Amino acid sequence: MAKPNDTIAIQDFNMGGLAKSRWSGNDNTLFKLIGFDPHSKPGVLDVAQKLTKVSGSTITELCLEGVNSSNGSQYFFSHESGKVWEITSAGVVRLVYTTLPSLGTANCLGAAEHEGYIYWATSKKLHRIAVASADDNNWSADVAANWAEFTAGDSDFHPMLSHTATLTLYIGDGKYLAQVDNNIFSAEALDIRDPLRIKSLGSFSTDVLLGTFVSDNFTQTEILRWNTWDDSFVNSDKIPEVGINAFINADNVILVQAGKSGNIYWYDGTNLELYNNIPGEYSPTAYGEVHPSSVANMDGQMLMGWSNQSGSPTDSLVYRIARHDRDFNYILDAPYPISQRSGDDFVLSGIEIGVVLSAGSYIFVAWKHGSTCGVDKLDASNKLSGAYFESRIMIVDRGEFTNFAECFINVTKRTLGGDLFPPGTAISFYLSKNYGAYGAALATEIDTETVDEYDQVIKGRNVIRSKDEGDDFTTLQLRVKVTTSGNEAPLIESGGVKIR
Repeated sequence: MAKPNDTIAIQDFNMGGLAKSRWSGNDNTLFKLIGFDPHSKPGVLDVAQKLTKVSGSTITELCLEGVNSSNGSQYFFSHESGKVWEITSAGVVRLVYTTLPSLGTANCLGAAEHEGYIYWATSKKLHRIAVASADDNNWSADVAANWAEFTAGDSDFHPMLSHTATLTLYIGDGKYLAQVDNNIFSAEALDIRDPLRIKSLGSFSTDVLLGTFVSDNFTQTEILRWNTWDDSFVNSDKIPEVGINAFINADNVILVQAGKSGNIYWYDGTNLELYNNIPGEYSPTAYGEVHPSSVANMDGQMLMGWSNQSGSPTDSLVYRIARHDRDFNYILDAPYPISQRSGDDFVLSGIEIGVVLSAGSYIFVAWKHGSTCGVDKLDASNKLSGAYFESRIMIVDRGEFTNFAECFINVTKRTLGGDLFPPGTAISFYLSKNYGAYGAALATEIDTETVDEYDQVIKGRNVIRSKDEGDDFTTLQLRVKVTTSGNEAPLIESGGVKIR
């Protein structure tokens, strides 16, 4: 707990990440950390690149499944109908096909590229097209529609895993695990027990991991590990959650998101252990999940798109678990809000995040907000304007009022001789006192190196600070917001709040 005349430091951003709540967290954690990059330059906080909508008005439905194809294009499959869209390497967005299965519903429930083909599943049927034919915009002639038929015909989930070790495509279908091996389809390669249904798939060395689900009202699920040849799975671990929703793509680490309250588990090959949690205010009427394909790995960073399904327990955007290298701990942050805006504000509720595709050093994110749908792409030419962080609740002495002196942010130059505040950029401060709403932006002054009318250099401290507020408080929370211009943004070293 701070004392009068103390400075409450805000620093070491890449060591903390998101706090557990508004009140509690590990050292250097923040209540909010939206739109920043704490990893690329350890010791400073940069603004992340923004997500920009690239689908225009062409993609009109939510896509929970997609494929980043080896032909250079990305394919997005509607969860609402049989439509398939392509985004070409040149950025052209077009509808290439409408799936009309001969049996069952047409909405896509799983997709993957495997051994020269792009596969996608509707409830009862498996369809495919050769990768070499997929980018010629002639799908009607090239698609092998209704190529295979599922046994169970699960109406909600057909997760797919192209296993690089076994060279086999695995497909969930209710209690059955289907497979495509050497172009031969087997509808019942594995039969797990009722009432479990396969919702998500992952891999562990040469084995296959099956994430299961029963129903939204059944709080018991388990992860199954299968060696790909025995008649039954070789290991299982039960957890009291409503389904294993997604395997989070990682390197030599197996993480899964399970249940409706943001829990993330670590899997060691035998057991699941609670590892982290997407912080939020969850309840029986406020919950959500990460969809099976709303995960990706970009440059070693584990990404997952959170969808609120009832209420707004937490922010709906793309979260990240990452670290700069092995000398640092993994932290959770929230770098990528979607492109939708409400005025100048991010839209962080009422959002469903669909498939997240990694394509080199880019990601594509499908989403739905109300009746509006789209696909965003990471924008290498523009940083995210409006990125902000919020401190945890600061308490000096809960029984006494304390005066606020100032808040400040220390900035640094991106390059030697560069600008501390490139033209059009800014840092703004906002305060919440005594659990009140955030007020208007505070007046600020910049203490930096300047040149006077006689060409004399006036040395400064490279800091932006608020002017004295002086109001009494028992609890205080600080929001810091960054305005960017194109690909320019101030680079933050550290900061703090001074009290007296």
